[in-house]
Amino acid sequence: MTERPSPARRPSTASVAQLVRDAVVADPSAPAIIGDGRPLSFGELDEASNRVANALIAGGIRRGDRLGFVDRNSTEYWETFIGALKAGAVLVPLNFRLSAAELEWSLDDAGATMIVAGAAFANGLGGCGIPVVVIDAPEAEPPARRADGTLRYADWVGEAASTDPGRDATGDELTELIYSSGTTGRPKGVLVGADQLVWAVGAFGNCFDVDRLSRSLVPVPYYHVAGGGWALITLSRGGCIVQAREPTAASMLRQLVDHQVTHTAMVPAVMQVLTQSPESVHADFSALRQIVYGGSPISEPLLRASQSLFGADLFQSYGLSETMGVTTVLGPEQHRLDGDLRHLRSAGKAISGIELAILDAVTGARLPAGSAGEIAVRGPSVTAGYWNDGAATAAAFTPDGFFRTGDMGVLDAEGFLSVHDRIKDMIITGGENVYPAEVESVIAAHASVLDVAVIGVPSDRWGETPIAVVVVRGSAPDPADIIAWSRERLAHYKCPTAVVFVDELPRNPSGKILKRELRAPFWSGQQRQVG
Repeated sequence: MTERPSPARRPSTASVAQLVRDAVVADPSAPAIIGDGRPLSFGELDEASNRVANALIAGGIRRGDRLGFVDRNSTEYWETFIGALKAGAVLVPLNFRLSAAELEWSLDDAGATMIVAGAAFANGLGGCGIPVVVIDAPEAEPPARRADGTLRYADWVGEAASTDPGRDATGDELTELIYSSGTTGRPKGVLVGADQLVWAVGAFGNCFDVDRLSRSLVPVPYYHVAGGGWALITLSRGGCIVQAREPTAASMLRQLVDHQVTHTAMVPAVMQVLTQSPESVHADFSALRQIVYGGSPISEPLLRASQSLFGADLFQSYGLSETMGVTTVLGPEQHRLDGDLRHLRSAGKAISGIELAILDAVTGARLPAGSAGEIAVRGPSVTAGYWNDGAATAAAFTPDGFFRTGDMGVLDAEGFLSVHDRIKDMIITGGENVYPAEVESVIAAHASVLDVAVIGVPSDRWGETPIAVVVVRGSAPDPADIIAWSRERLAHYKCPTAVVFVDELPRNPSGKILKRELRAPFWSGQQRQVG
């Protein structure tokens, strides 16, 4: 394991498990989890997580050992996560969309000594070489140790003691390894320390009014920093998670209404679907107070539709796994339609305690306000580095401790950050840099465009040329119309030279468009993947 020095890091005795213990003391009978899956009160969550902790210890888990977890959002995730913390273990939450081979690679890279897995994902883990604890469907009642050598979760925890072992990680000790989404190459294990996570939960949570009466719908997968972080903020404040196991627009609409949800996290694509749903018109959203969204900016038409439908305050957030999802927030005041909308396309300002800088992507030199460059972040929520990857850790940090995000953006004189693109998404056509987000913003305003991604494809003349991949609203327009629309609003070299219509754009769980998948057919057979 390789870590970078951090002058901002001060070891303390705070622990993530203690955040939940404090909520238990405040009201053990209060609901902690409702919605899909088993409901739990805070007292029941405390006891169940104690049993997980003791089952881990009885199974030989030592302080600092890694424990894998793979399943859709489930009550068992929080029992296991908090139980792992109480046992001093490090949770490795894994993407359930990965293939068995990809899961095994991450488990091997992490050096995991055990994994807890949903029944739908356990069958492919027979070759991982570590004990597998299976979360069975409620109706299944196999013996405690199944024929294939795996353990049944209910029996595994049912036989364990219910006392709290209290082996919490504190200070710089690890609590999680979060593997990056893998949009480029192999994923990297992001180190999450106790102080880092405690600070992030407190600082980001302070941006919202979540309290003991809150009911937060969490449709984002828990393994993702956005989903797990939003849920942990709610639990740490004594609020209730409204659990979504397989969220769809219809199921989210039902849960928002049935559970009188007060807070939720969404991506703009989901907000778009909900605002266009005929069922939404008659739904009661009067309890909904705050919506935090991310993954992409919100368009003015969607902002108007969302405020008209939900009547809730909107927040945009920008962050990465390496910053625990905590970097900037664009608050409700920048979403007021009767106010100044200049900053609506930005990701907001750094939250208190976070520093931002814009660097020259090649030299690392700091750039002045208004310049486009690589976004860099420094602060208590920033990771210490990557698991067993000293080269990646060294490359990720400047000598003065700023984390280089790999995102391109601009920081204006007022401190508002505009995120342009991942550096890898930048298109170089005829020697000119094109930032797809700028082009997408223009094309998205076309009346016939519901969703759009701009990518670079091979060009014999220019090396690369931008094209637009478009999801249409209604009937498909003439591609020339979209190209002309962009040419009226942008320098011609930035405009798409072709338009491709698709039914939907591929996205990862955080709502980001998987541009690698869109580019792949065009670059197949090419020696280089850029012009």
